[in-house]
Order: sequence, then structure tokens, then C-alpha cells
Amino acid sequence: MYVVPPVLQDLSSWPSGKSIKVWEVSTPPDNSISWSIVLSYVIASSRNPKWVKDLLGDEREIAELMRKKNLGTNALKFNSIKEQITKFNPFKNEHSFFFNKDVIKIVRLFDLKLNRYANTMRKNSSDWNDNLKLTAAAKMLDCYLEMYEMDSSGNKVNVTIYSPLQPMDSKEKIILFQHTAVPKKLKSRITSTQDEKIINMFAFGMSLEHVVPLRRDALGHILKRAKLPSRCIQEIQHSFNYRDNFLVFLLTKNSLHEIIPSLFVSPYIAWKLEAAGFNMDPCLPGPKQLSAFYYCLNLDSTLVLHVLYNYASNNFEQSDKTTRNPDQEIQRTLKKIKNTLLKDCSVSNSFSIETKGENVAFKTFEDILCFNEYQRLVVDEILDLEDHSSHQLHCDARNVQFIKKILDTYYNYFHHPKETPTEDKYGKFQNFIEFSEYYENLDNFTCLLFFDKCLSLPKSTANFTNTVHNLFLTIFGYNLFPKCVHGAYCLKCELSAQHSTLRFIPFTFRSKFLESSKVLLEELKVISEKNAIPTSRKSTSSSKDPKSNIEKITASLKDIPEIKDYYLISRLRRYLVFAIEAPLSDGDMKGVLTIERALQVIGETLNTSETSCIIGHLFCSCFPKNVLPDFFKIRNHCLSKYRPNTMQGKLTLEKDLVKFDRLQKVMEEVYRIIQPICGSQHFRVQNFMINRCLRESKSVNAVFSQNMEKEHCGVTRLMYKNYSRYKSKFKLLSNNLLDYVESNAGETKCLKNGKIGQLETLKFLFTYFANYCDGEIRNELLVTLNNLSGLSGEFERKVTEGKPEEINITPTEIQIMNEIISKLRALTDSIFIDTIKEPNINFDFSDVTGFFNDVVNFHWFSDEEMSTIKNKISEYLKQSCEVKKDLEYRLGEGSLPTAEETRKLVEMLITSEKNRKNLLDNLVTSKKQALNWLQKVKEKKVPEDLNDLIKFVETEEGNNLLLKIDFQSDLKKKILQFMNRKIEILLNRISHIKSILIEDDTEISQLWDWGKSEGMKAHLRYLMAQRYWRERDVRASLEMLLFDCMNILKSRESLHHLWTKATHLFTGANLRDFLSHGNTVFETVGGILDKEDLPSHLIEKMLELIEDGETLKNSEVDEEKDRSRGMERLSTATAIEAKESLKFYIWNAGPHRHIFKN
Repeated sequence: MYVVPPVLQDLSSWPSGKSIKVWEVSTPPDNSISWSIVLSYVIASSRNPKWVKDLLGDEREIAELMRKKNLGTNALKFNSIKEQITKFNPFKNEHSFFFNKDVIKIVRLFDLKLNRYANTMRKNSSDWNDNLKLTAAAKMLDCYLEMYEMDSSGNKVNVTIYSPLQPMDSKEKIILFQHTAVPKKLKSRITSTQDEKIINMFAFGMSLEHVVPLRRDALGHILKRAKLPSRCIQEIQHSFNYRDNFLVFLLTKNSLHEIIPSLFVSPYIAWKLEAAGFNMDPCLPGPKQLSAFYYCLNLDSTLVLHVLYNYASNNFEQSDKTTRNPDQEIQRTLKKIKNTLLKDCSVSNSFSIETKGENVAFKTFEDILCFNEYQRLVVDEILDLEDHSSHQLHCDARNVQFIKKILDTYYNYFHHPKETPTEDKYGKFQNFIEFSEYYENLDNFTCLLFFDKCLSLPKSTANFTNTVHNLFLTIFGYNLFPKCVHGAYCLKCELSAQHSTLRFIPFTFRSKFLESSKVLLEELKVISEKNAIPTSRKSTSSSKDPKSNIEKITASLKDIPEIKDYYLISRLRRYLVFAIEAPLSDGDMKGVLTIERALQVIGETLNTSETSCIIGHLFCSCFPKNVLPDFFKIRNHCLSKYRPNTMQGKLTLEKDLVKFDRLQKVMEEVYRIIQPICGSQHFRVQNFMINRCLRESKSVNAVFSQNMEKEHCGVTRLMYKNYSRYKSKFKLLSNNLLDYVESNAGETKCLKNGKIGQLETLKFLFTYFANYCDGEIRNELLVTLNNLSGLSGEFERKVTEGKPEEINITPTEIQIMNEIISKLRALTDSIFIDTIKEPNINFDFSDVTGFFNDVVNFHWFSDEEMSTIKNKISEYLKQSCEVKKDLEYRLGEGSLPTAEETRKLVEMLITSEKNRKNLLDNLVTSKKQALNWLQKVKEKKVPEDLNDLIKFVETEEGNNLLLKIDFQSDLKKKILQFMNRKIEILLNRISHIKSILIEDDTEISQLWDWGKSEGMKAHLRYLMAQRYWRERDVRASLEMLLFDCMNILKSRESLHHLWTKATHLFTGANLRDFLSHGNTVFETVGGILDKEDLPSHLIEKMLELIEDGETLKNSEVDEEKDRSRGMERLSTATAIEAKESLKFYIWNAGPHRHIFKN
């Protein structure tokens, strides 16, 4: 049932219409004429005691109508029905009302009575039509019906008045609307020409007076969903006059403009307000013919302006199209915004009326208009590319053209059209400060467009990674160094180049992006010329796997280790905090899964020590040496990969809250350990960004360079405060790091990056200390660090020349390393001579070891059961070996038994079905071929333990044999569960996803059950994303569950879409790898520019799995029914061959195959 929202209609716009306005309320398409008449008549006759008799007749007639309609004999409660109809609020609950059983009965009874009455009026069979029914209704109800007709194009064409039997002005008048020739979708689609039929649709009118309390109630209901304070909601409900432009009202009423961003965080809120008749289109004019944009320009911040602009430019959420993937409607919308802004400027005489700051308003207007012009050109280019691209042109080749056009357009708008032309660098920076908001909007939008498509560029070159770095650092710089303390949108602060010195950092990186992107553009043009033939084969061959490009970007971050290290330690700290704060309780898995997620992130962070990553080595040095292997084993065997022999142990352990309570204390200790590292990395990033631009600042002018030096000194002071605060912990950290490096110093062979990473970590930490040392200690330290650099450089030379996985370390190099360590240890004592000794780690990490042991020591079968399985398998394998020898002998002698006996012998062989069939086919016809197939029956080893049994079942022969053996019923059931364990584990993870994501939240659960419209579904996804961001244990636990699912399904290439990011930022990125390792560029850019992007994609994957889990469970139920009917073998699936999702599992009754092989 589809019911459109109410529409305010001006009746004077019809020929001969009245000069009044009413709300048009739609009704269900099926029988809309009776729905409209009944509802409008009951509402209009609310004080008429005879309304039931007029509508349906007396008690005898009503009873007869009910019998005719098979509606039972129970009397209808008409007073209750009348109350429900008169309280019907189409602005709030229009859909649920039309499912009211009592109201439906009333409409059906009236429809029958109306048809009977109309039938008495018609003269012949051809007279039956809507006009006859309307005439009959007016006379039957003894009231006037005013019908306002609209044609199929929405034109207001005619007004018809149907009069009662005895016309009198005092009689009731009800207003109806008729939409002629409306296409109605049919429920059953047979052919493309029968998808819809043409009908007339009817609606009824509600007076403005009647709807005011209804709209007030609806407004309060919607604003509650926006999480506004009750006092604020009441103020809005009672202050708004329910006639004016709602957005303009909020913008001009006290400080209510501050709530506007809250109304647009979810597309559903804005859509519901619009549907309830509250204008949310910022382009529509208010009482003074000025749009909401105009009033935004009077505020002290441009935040609301940008919120409304983004909402409007993305077509009011009426489709999934945006300015990043536009259609023609987006194109029209951007032009509409431009025209609205220009009209505001004209009507207000260039913002000279009622403005707090005429010049500021006009400048902001010019900035947003210029940005709009850029977006319009970009959209035009994208649509033109889509229109003129060959259908044979591969998607990657099209993306190359896309980025080329974006960059070309960007260059034309790189400088603000109103800025003062200058070649002087300081002058350019002054222009940047003056138009700072324009530049930030321009660069952010361009960044989104570039990173949406960049992973599908043909190949990742040095120019590509250089461009990515500069764009990334530009956006990172904007975020790290905002234009003022109030943020990017502030208009209150007087900005100058002197007071905005640190804005030189994004200014510098955007200039570098301009240079590097031009080089990249030329490279792309060469590639395009080489691939000019638009064939999919040629384009495909030159295309690059997105995974390869993102790996290249990630690997290239070694050139900016400060950013990578800051990301790693921030990520680790975040998940430790999640785990420490997560409540542990029976029946709630979130706390357990959050601790698992933290353990997994710990393992991933430690694993970076295999590279030259400083954070990985610093982190490793914080733990006792005997603990590290256990963290690595948990990462490798329990959490970061699917291991069939440990996953079930993990699921069993998740029920033991006592052990996870002890693991939570481990998380607290790890968090304490990393505190000094966290603080130092934050300031290290700021210091890095400033240092990168200090040299550039010297080419501006002396005064500006001095300002940059002052800012640098400010960060240095903050770094020193952090150093002083954690000085005792830094002393402990340095000694632990020296112990860690020294413990491996005697190795003559080591992983190439591991050893270099250890030395670079020493160099980093003691260079940090050197900043706070004076005199002789500092000089000694610098000499030692120089020797350290020389040794590290020698190792790097070995790696560069031979490119080995391991490097050989000579005795001389070992001696030098030990001398450096000894010297640094002595210097540590001197540096921290006055520092209180921090006690070394004496925390008991045995619970980490216990976690690993509990997981890996899980056993599916008891020793007795395992012995039974081994003995049975041994018997069948021995029998198969004897049969093979017998058949070889008989084939050699040419004395095969009867066909039936031969078939039984072949069935006893432990081999694949294909081999068995080929052997049977050739036994009689070709002795030589039969012997060849017989030789392919290999002897198999009896499994000795669970790991051997897992490998045995992974083979078709082993799988078939276990299904064939007649075990005792309990053991057989256990074996079948063991063989199907992967699907059971998958269903377990999916069920927990559904429980946490949906069932734990009342509002989400209700919308999941009842929300059918696209608007409600969009709001549902928004609420899920909000839970992901706001509830830490929800986020971490869902990530752990989704990660488990992706690891289980990882081996299935046909399901790659489940872990591939489909749209928007970094399209094509592997979400499984992101969940495992994280991604510096991906998460940082998304967190700054599009916070909803990553959560929404993860949630989409979860929702796919939830839907597919239902399919799997239903299939398992069907399978169990088959077995209960006497099937001797398990009916299973031949494969998972997904087309769009797991719901396309192909289930067969083949007795020897499984969905998953392990």
C-alpha cells in the first residue's frame, strides 16, 4: 500500500475554485474513492449524531451488509471508530492507520451500500463510472461533494460540485481531489507491458484549522527522533504558526538555528518533516521572498549554510545520487541553488538589508557561489563522460577519464576568481587566508572525488603515491590546524596571515598537490593514448587490482612514518579503551567480543615489528620476552585468520566470563604501558607537519618565518611537558628497548626490515631524548646516534643491493651494535640520573597464555570417540587396499566377476566419485584405461589427531568415507556437526551480529520489523551507523563478528563482493584487510570528510549476512527434514556460488559434498 504525504493545495488555482487552502490527504489506491468519502464525511460530521445511519443505514441494514461482506456478527463499536477517524493524523502515522481493521470494515460496508445506491440510479450498463458513484454519494449522504480534478501531468483542470437531494447552504460540504489516469503497479508481473494499469486516484481535503493540532503533534514526534531537548521541542511547537517557511522560522527565531544540523544528520528526519508539510527545501522563499540561504549568511558561522547546501545539492535525499555520482536531477538542483543565491542577492540589494555584516555576508555568498560553479562544472563533466563513453570502455579506463576531467577542472578553480593576482608567495598565502573557507571546501570535495576512484587507476607509480600523499596531507593539515579555535566555519574571528600562521601547512601541501597532480595527469594522458582502443579486453589488461593500489599507498607511508606511527598507536589506544570500559555480563556478548577485538589489534600492532615500523618495536619492548610469542600466536591462530581447529575453541571460551574478566585487566596494564608513547606520537605528528613547512616559510619573508619558528617552539614546549610528565616511564621504556634490541644483537641472520626497524626505533627514541639534554651528554648522544645511523645504513645497503628476505650480520657489526647498546645504556643512566626509578613490568600475563591454550586445546571428540573413528577409518582403508589389489589381479587375469559384484567392489574403494565412475566405465571396454584409473586410488594415512582428521575431511575421499561409515547414532551426529562446523560457526557469528545490531535496540528492532518505506530503511541504517560511532562496545564487537565472517568466507573468490568496498571512498578496497590491519589514509580521510562512509559500508555487509543467514538456516531446516525422512547420508550443498550474496547458495541433494570443505 503506497500513500503519498499530504500536500497543501490552493483551491483558487483551479478554474472557478475557492480562495482557500486545504491539505490534500491521499488514501490507498485500492478503492480510494470510498476511503476518501468515508474519512472526509466522518471528520466533517463529527458532531452529527446520525452519521452512522447516514453512512451505512440502520442496525438491520448494517447487519445485512456485514453478512454480505462476510464480516461476522460482532457489533462494531462506532464511537471508537469515529474517535480513531477524527484523530487520524496523516502527518504522522498515515500508513499504519490504513491497516486499522475496524476502519477497513466501515469502508467496505460503505462501498457496498454506495454501489447499491448508484446501481439504482443508472439507466443502462454503460453508465457505471466514478461520476455516477460521486453523484450517488452526495445524495445518499445528503451533503455537497466538491471534486477538484487534476490530469496525469498534475494540471488543475476542472471543479465539479455534486449536490444533495435537497440543496441547502447549511448542509455539510466535503472536498475531494481526483487524479486522472494514474499508473498503478500490479502485484503480479507477467510481461513488461502488463506491469501497471491506469486508474483514477482520489484524495480528500482537510481544513487548515483541523490540521494545526495534528501537525503540531507530528512535529513534536519527529523532533523527538532528532534527539532534541523537550524544552526546545515545545518552544518550536508553540512558536511556529504552521503557515510560514519552517526553515526560515528556525533561522530567524532566537537561537533555534543551532538545531538545524540535528535535523539533517539523518535523511529520514528531514524527509518526515517535509512529508508533514514543514519546508526543508532551503531554496524556497520565506515571507520576504528570501530563501533560507540568505538568513544563513547573517549567522556567526557558516555551518548551517553548508548543512543546507549539502542537503539541497544532493537532491533532498530523494535518490541515491549525489554530487559525487550525479544524474541530471543533481545537475538541475545545483542550477536551482545558483539561481536561488542570485535571487537572494538581488532582492536584498547585495545583502544590504537586515544584515549584521554586509561585507561578510556578501563575501560568503561569493565563496559559496564560486564553489557551486565548480560543482556544476564537475557534474557536467561527469555526465558528459557517461553520455559519450563507449559502452565497451572498461570501468577502470572510464575512471581514468573521470580523474583527468576532475583534475583539469580543479586547476581552473585552484585560485579564487576574486583573489588578488600575485606571484609573491606571501601574497598568495594572504589570498589563501582571505578565501580560506572556499579553498577548504574546494579541496575537500576534490579529495572525495579523487579518492572515490583512485584505486582503479591503471597502475600505481611514484607520481601516483606522491599525489596521494600531498592530497592526504592537505586534508590532514586542514583538520590538524583549523583556521581558528572555533573551527572551519567560524565568521566571528578576524583572520590575518599573522594570526593564521599554521594555516601555511595546508597551503603548502595543496600547492604540492597541484604540482604532483599535474605530473600524474600527464602520465594518465599517456596511458589513455596507449589504451585508446575502447575494447574491454585491452582496457582490462591494463587495469590494476584496487588491492594492489591500496597496498602500494599503504607501503609508501614509510616515507611519512610519523603519520603511520601516529595512526597505529591511536588505533591501539582506541581499542584498549573500548575493552577496558566494556561491561561483562551474562547474556551479553559485546564485552567479550570487544576484548577479543582489542587482543586482535594488539597482535596486529606487534606484528608491525616485522617491518621497520617504530611503533611495533616500541610496543614489543614493553612486554616480557616470554609473553610476545603468545600475543603473536593469538593473532595468527585465533583471531586474525580462520583456523578450523581453533575457531570452535574460541566460541566455547567466549562463554567463560571469568577468564575474560582477567583478560580485561591485561588490557588495563597494556594501556598503562603505552601512555608515554601515545603522547609523544601526537606531538611528533604536529612537529613533523610544521617541520615539513618550515623551510618553505623561509622563502615567504623573514617575519612570517619567525612566526613559524614561534609555532614550532610552542609545539616543542608541549613535547617537553609530555616528556617531563612521563620522564620515569621514558627511562623504563629506554631500558626495555635496549634489552629488547640486545636480546637479538647476537643474531648472525635476521629479517631485513626487523633489524633495521630495531635500530631506527633506538635512533628515534634517543633523538627525542637529545632534544632535552645539554652539553656533554648531548654531544656524546649525537655521536652515538651517528654511529647507529651508519650501522643502520649498512644494513639498508645490503637490502638494497641483494634484496634478500634475510640479511647476514658480520661479527664486526655485532660488536659495533653491542658497543652502541652499551653506550646508550650508560647515557640513559646519565640522562635520567635524577629520575625516580619506575618499577619494571611485573604484571602476570599468564592469562594471555591461558587464552591461547584454551582455544587450541579444544577437542571435538573424546579420546574414546577419536579411537573409534580411527579404528573405523582404518578398517575401511584396509578394505579398500585389499579390493584394489584384487581388482588389479582380476584385470591382469581377465577374470572379472559379474557386473553387479564388480560394481560392489568398486564402491568399496576409497576414491573420488569421478575416479569411481571412470573406473566402472572402462572395466569392460578398456582394460588399460581401467588399470590407469585404478592406479589413481591412492593409499591414505589414518588420521592420528584432530588436525589430521581435519585434513582428512578436506579431501573428497575422506569426506565420502566418513559419511559412509555406520557410526553409533550419537557419534554420527557429532561427526556430522564436525563436518558442517564452518557453516555452524558462520551462523553463530551472524546471529550475534543480528542480536547486537538490531535486537538490542528497541527503536531499531521496531523499524526492522515494520519499516518498509525507503525513507524508513535509510533512517534505520542511519541509526545503526550512529550506534556504531557512539557505543564503543557495539562498534568493536560488530567489527570482530564481521571480521570472523569474512575470514570464514575468505577462500571463496566468488564471494569477494562481501569484503570489497563497492562505492564512494576508495571503491574496491578490501574491507577484510581494513578490519585486520586498519588503513591510515582510508580511515583518516573518511573520518575527516565522510564519517558515515565506512560505518555504512560495514553495516551494509552485516545486513547482507543477516539476510543470507536466514536463507542458510531455512536450508538447514529443509536438510534436517530430509534426513528425518530416512536419508542415510547428509544432504548438503555442492558449493557456494554467490551472484550477489550468500542467498544464492545452491543446495543439492548430492550425498558426498559440503558447503565448506573445512
